[in-house]
Amino acid sequence: MLRRAFRSLLALDDPPERTALAFSVGIFIAFSPFLGLHTIMATVLAFAFRFNKVAIYSGTFVNNPFLTLVPIIVASYAVGALLLGRPVSLPAEGMALLRDPHPLAAAYWRELFARGWDVLLPFAVGGTLLSVVCSLAAYPVTLHLLRAHRRRKAVNRES
Repeated sequence: MLRRAFRSLLALDDPPERTALAFSVGIFIAFSPFLGLHTIMATVLAFAFRFNKVAIYSGTFVNNPFLTLVPIIVASYAVGALLLGRPVSLPAEGMALLRDPHPLAAAYWRELFARGWDVLLPFAVGGTLLSVVCSLAAYPVTLHLLRAHRRRKAVNRES
């Protein structure tokens, strides 16, 4: 999957700096805690800043429901819990609510929403931090790879 995304980046005619920037913005979106809004965010930013859509979507779709969604969610929660000084494991009360649901009882929903902050806050903090760190790392790596590919392509054309 990543290999296919990178090959599509290599085929773009945009300057490498602009392609790397769009890809790293996509990575930022992929790790952001706004699950369910990633594609919308990528589309809005692509049009607002005239980013190459292939580049920004390639970065955004690093987070996909089949391979990477669960590890990204777990890593986001764990990083946030560590930063906030909370245990990395989910609270026992929250797990009990998930194991024994009572969806028709109002008290269940009140308790679920009250306990939800025990999970949502660490997830949001960790996801935001991972978004920043991973996108900052993605830019120079992508830029280096794109420039190297273009140099190799130019040498092959001259030969």
